[in-house]
Amino acid sequence: MSRSGENGVCWIIGGGRMGQAFLSGILKRGRTSRPERVIVCDPDPGIRERLSKEGSMETVGTVEELVLQGEKSLPSLVFWAVKPSLFPDLAPALRSMKGSPLGVSVMAGTPLSKLQDALPGWRWIRTMSNLALTRGEGMTLLTPGVRALDEDLSFVSRIFLELGRVMMLPEKDFDVATALAGSGPGLMALVLEALSDAGVRHGLKREDAVFLSAQMLKGTAALILDEGMDPSDLRKRVASPSGTTIEGLVSLEKGGVRASFIEAVSRMVGRSAEMSANSQKEDTHSHI
Repeated sequence: MSRSGENGVCWIIGGGRMGQAFLSGILKRGRTSRPERVIVCDPDPGIRERLSKEGSMETVGTVEELVLQGEKSLPSLVFWAVKPSLFPDLAPALRSMKGSPLGVSVMAGTPLSKLQDALPGWRWIRTMSNLALTRGEGMTLLTPGVRALDEDLSFVSRIFLELGRVMMLPEKDFDVATALAGSGPGLMALVLEALSDAGVRHGLKREDAVFLSAQMLKGTAALILDEGMDPSDLRKRVASPSGTTIEGLVSLEKGGVRASFIEAVSRMVGRSAEMSANSQKEDTHSHI
């Protein structure tokens, strides 16, 4: 069994959207490189029932049940996809477990220092992703803890590459990256909603306006990503003299839209940093 987690036992703690997306990434791998066993832990019986029907994995309702499973077969990979506030209550149950599994966290605002303090014998990789992960178009950030191996990072990267794109970043950049990649879909949803409303105002059916706007955004992103085009170059190419696009751009600049987006990202970066700081304070108080 590879120490990185390949061909071993994988636990997924949290069977929500992110947990299920990670599960999908694992199951997409060839039979020779996927884990021998996958166990999903979630307290929701509905989630466990649905996953059990899909096969290819086992389910349990509590971390304590996982520990019992670990007495028979230790995990080599544990993916944490629970609410950050639950982690301090769940982690202690795993401290007595033997071995040094690879822990992968997608918990927002939970720094590596907190993960490593809670389970110091583990090798940790912190990740941040977005909801597009569930459609195979996610943007995932990775940063390794002090004990993580190069092969750990490579292994986890390959899983997330099944679900979109991957970027390695130092942890100090996670707050701003979280604002752009993690919270960005919420901003883009607002933009699409506004564009769709405008289309409806001028006579389009709402479903047609939403489709046109969403496909436009998808195509624009593809041009920038696939051709390496700078956004400003694309804007200049589309905005022909005395055309329709330049009229819209002038209106947006008058409304301060560019400044509003910059301010929105600044607020999100600040909130992400605040969440991380609060998480560290809670961890400090727990040791007093």
